Amino acid sequence: MAMDDFNRSFARWQFKADAKTRQALWKKLAKLLKDGIPIIAGLQEIRALRKPTAPVSVAIDDWVRGMNNGRKLSDVILPWVNAEEAMLIMAGEQSGSLDEALESVVKVAKAGAAIRGAVASGLTYPVFLLCMSFGALYFFGFKIIPAFSRAGREDQWHGLAKTMIGAAAFIQDWLHWIGFGVLVLVVAFFVALPRWNGSVRVFLDRFAPFSIYRVMQGSSWLIALSALVAAGMRIETAIEQLGRNASAWARVRCDAALKGLRAGRNLGDSLERSGYEFPDRAIISDIRLYATKSGFDEALRVIGDEWITESVERVKSLMSLIFAAALLTVGGVIMFIAAGFGAMQMQLMEILQRQSM
Repeated sequence: MAMDDFNRSFARWQFKADAKTRQALWKKLAKLLKDGIPIIAGLQEIRALRKPTAPVSVAIDDWVRGMNNGRKLSDVILPWVNAEEAMLIMAGEQSGSLDEALESVVKVAKAGAAIRGAVASGLTYPVFLLCMSFGALYFFGFKIIPAFSRAGREDQWHGLAKTMIGAAAFIQDWLHWIGFGVLVLVVAFFVALPRWNGSVRVFLDRFAPFSIYRVMQGSSWLIALSALVAAGMRIETAIEQLGRNASAWARVRCDAALKGLRAGRNLGDSLERSGYEFPDRAIISDIRLYATKSGFDEALRVIGDEWITESVERVKSLMSLIFAAALLTVGGVIMFIAAGFGAMQMQLMEILQRQSM
């Protein structure tokens, strides 16, 4: 029994981590539902095509047992999926459009994956450049420069060569502390991203790298909101649900929007008056434009769909700024080292010539 529980827990972890498998499952199930196949029969049909020990098979078996006992799909999948997926599916069940909700789940998941992929690909090379610059500083500060400096007295070096010797001494004393400080700052940055709020944070959210997080969270929020509203959920209820499972940073922005809605303002005005510029100033203008017109639900879906592509492109643009900053920093370090190394070579030849006389 204990082993069965362990296997189920491990399968649950695997299934929750495998976004592609979940997307394929939702896509297939949505198609079966559109074809008029009942949900349990659809799940069993998908299950028949998988290995019995596969995580998706274990998941479906667990869901079917729960649904045969009278529970809804949105209830039985909770331990197996993230809160956003469960919320979209719950909204689809409530509105009677589960197939469309499942398609929205796939759309939201793909959009989030595209944005995270843009961030990951944009950070890979800057991180490599940063590591390379630390390696170059270590090599010259601990190996090359000390070997050169021992060839002559301290008063025999001048200009850039003397600066290099001083820089090497600084590197030997402080490089490990600088590396530790950078690591602490990076960890603190990622810890603070979902938690830190306040007026200073609102200001910093306008600039990279904080703006990247705002774009990522704002796009996911808007896409999920449009999917929930399209599935039949009231805007106020959808925002309340999104805020319930959100980070502290996003929850504050959801609460501010809810405050405006409960005061009788439309969504666009509520987001504008909150002062958080969330999800984006341009998007807020679009929402304000359509909020007072008929068909706002459909307009919100269109805005959400457009924001998918725009968000990926915006993240790529912001990552290019980080790449350029990293390239300039590493280039400056290498140029300084190369120039200093050349100056030390020339002065070393002069020192050796004087010593041979």
